[in-house]
This record gives sequence, structure tokens and C-alpha cells, in this order.
Amino acid sequence: MKIKGIEISHPDKILFPQAELTKKDVADYYAKIAGNLLKFGKSRPLTFKIFPDGVNEPGFFQKNMPEYYPGAIPRLEVPTRSKDKSNITMTAAKKAEDLVYFSGQNVIELHAALSTGDALEEPERMVFDFDPSEDDFGKVRQLVRTFKRILDAADITAFVSTTGSRGLHVHVPLRPGAQFQQSKSVAKALAQKLHGAEPEISTLEQRKSKRGNKVFIDTLRNAYGQTFILPYSLRAQKQAPVATPVRWDELDSSDFSAQSYTLANILQRLSQVENPWKNYARSRQSIDSLISKTN
Repeated sequence: MKIKGIEISHPDKILFPQAELTKKDVADYYAKIAGNLLKFGKSRPLTFKIFPDGVNEPGFFQKNMPEYYPGAIPRLEVPTRSKDKSNITMTAAKKAEDLVYFSGQNVIELHAALSTGDALEEPERMVFDFDPSEDDFGKVRQLVRTFKRILDAADITAFVSTTGSRGLHVHVPLRPGAQFQQSKSVAKALAQKLHGAEPEISTLEQRKSKRGNKVFIDTLRNAYGQTFILPYSLRAQKQAPVATPVRWDELDSSDFSAQSYTLANILQRLSQVENPWKNYARSRQSIDSLISKTN
């Protein structure tokens, strides 16, 4: 089956009631943003969050690729690391038409593995998720700015993005050859150092009930099989916010938030602002160097 353009079923179906955005609006967005999104999402296992009745109703995550997906959609056999050594078939993406097809299946959010299909055991990034316990983005901004100073002092290159939800993500690009256990260990060491510098506003406590009003420094996604929200993915929030790569200095603005960029303004931003992650691919660091810098 060949996928053609924006031919999707029920194009006028409302998926974002507050923003008055339809399934066609979502498909159009993913078609236009594909060049940016696929720089980070191409040829890696994808996990979808699907909202058949729009974002005001419960959605669900989908890891396994449905059998009815057309043959034109890339697929990857991914080991589960279970005792029976089984695999699951997961969806991947290579072109804009793939993203449009996903939109036709009511996919709103695209989450990706930290490794690509040709090297599933080797993470190509570390991801730090700064998750506030309450709606206090000022604490998130303060904590991430402190983290930037710690990374700079250790000569570690990192990039920051909004999550489109409540917090921020910091990405550290890795060269080929890293192992998940190594990157997880480095991430944990950096998180502990950051917590030591900002104990009043941060926590490493996994249980939400124990976090109080502090920001959780989440490094748990730096493990095999975990995912991160793809840069430029929509989020299932009222105004269709977008997970957006940003400059570090944008964190200094008091009106900056995790949902500053939405489907309504992201394309204008991209036409007016230089790509803050343009050097991402050239900034990959060896895991051995990161281990030495965090010991």
C-alpha cells in the first residue's frame, strides 16, 4: 500500500477542542515539521501516545506495531530482554508520509528509543528530565541553569528543550560505542552532583509522594527500552504545545515556559530563529570521556 499525501480518514475530527485543531491540522503539522523531527527520530523504535477521541479523553501508549500498518511503514525487530529472548515489532519512520500516516491513526505524541535500529544496545544520548512536583516552572529554570554551570565546568556539551508538558529535558549527545549501563551510571553521578548543589529545590526520590514541592531530576529513562519525547513532537495538552529545542539563554526569560511553543507558533519560530541544536550531531562525546569527567 502506497501512502499518498494527506489522505487521512475523518480529517475534520477535532483532536484539540480548546485549540480547535483537527486531525488534518495535526497531519499538516507533522508533514511540515518532518525535516526537523526526523533528524532526531529517523530509524529508531517509536512509541506512540494515541488519542482516538481527542486530548480531552484518555489516551494510550502503543509500542507494538499493529499488523494492519502498510508495508511502506518501516518496522524494527526489537529484543525485549525477557527470559524467553523474544522480540517485539516496533514502528519506525523515515519520511514525512510516515508521520502523516501516524496522524491518521490519531497519534499525537511520538516518543523514541535512545538508540537507533542498527545499534539498539548503544544509546546515542543521555536524557535528563526535570519534572516539577507542582506548577512552579521557576524552580525548573533555576535547577537547569545550575545544571548548565556544572556541565560547563566539566566540559560536557549538552542541549536543552522544552517538554511541551511541565518541565525541561537536557540531552547529552553520545558517540557510538556507549553502553546503557555506562550512560545510566554517568547520568546518575551528574544528577547527584546537581542535587548536592540545589538540595532545597531538587529531589532524586522516585516516589511522587515523597518529593514534596521539589523538582525531580529523572535519569531513569537512560536504560534499555526507555524513551524520550521527540523534539518537535506535539503533546496532548489543551493548546497543542510542542517539545521544542531552545537556546540556553531562553531559560533566563521570566515568561518562558514548558509550553511556550505550540502548533500555532512553532513554524514561525523556526522561520525566524536559528536552530539552537544545529551543532548537535557534531557535539557527540565518548562515554569514556564522560566517565572520566564525572569520577
